[in-house]
Amino acid sequence: MNILKNKHLLIASLVAPLLALMSYFAIDFFVGESPHPAEEGRSYQLVGKSNCRYESGKCDLQNGDFRLSLSPQWGRNGQMLLTLTSEFPLDGVVISRVAGATDEHPPEQMRAISDDGLSWSLNVDNPDPVKDRLRLVASSNQSFWYGDVAMKFALPRTGQ
Repeated sequence: MNILKNKHLLIASLVAPLLALMSYFAIDFFVGESPHPAEEGRSYQLVGKSNCRYESGKCDLQNGDFRLSLSPQWGRNGQMLLTLTSEFPLDGVVISRVAGATDEHPPEQMRAISDDGLSWSLNVDNPDPVKDRLRLVASSNQSFWYGDVAMKFALPRTGQ
């Protein structure tokens, strides 16, 4: 018996991929989460982009349209000026540096650089970009955005 002459098998081999594609999109339509605006009083997690994982000199944190950007500037005696810029006005930003599983520095309030709430800064004393992590919470329109990133992005760039 030749398989190509069997009309049932031929129709099934053509219809099966179409049904698979249709079911994939139908499940996403009925079950998938649709984007919605931030609700007052809720918390949302920020995800660190790939530039946070290497010596890039910048770290972007994002959740949907909400984006924060961290950039370090090294000074004398191990001082680092950490600057945060946002696309949306922020009410406040708190950052904590974590050096290990048990060593956590107290949270510090960033100070606003601009009147519009888009730029913030903080002086960090003697950070260790290889071991330390940053945890931050930003407030905007009564919603809270939090994130946790490694400080490797703050290492001085080499090979330039």
